[in-house]
Amino acid sequence: MTKKARLGLYLEDEAIRRQIKVAAAKRGMSSTAYCAQAIKERLVRDGEITDKADGNKKALLAQMDRLRQDIGRVGLPAAELVEEGRRR
Repeated sequence: MTKKARLGLYLEDEAIRRQIKVAAAKRGMSSTAYCAQAIKERLVRDGEITDKADGNKKALLAQMDRLRQDIGRVGLPAAELVEEGRRR
């Protein structure tokens, strides 16, 4: 018997729970499988995990975006970047 990780999902709005059940049923899935798939897709999109087919490229691009945000604009003299950082 395999041990599965458990995650509790508490929703404040009953209507969202019903919408999830309807959307899952349209796809022939359980609500749990539907939510797990949605969470995994979001993690891939955010670059937190990789998808076998396309994940390496997306994860790399997400990391590059985060690095670019940390570094600031490219092509400016270091003194201007430091000054901009001090203004923030």
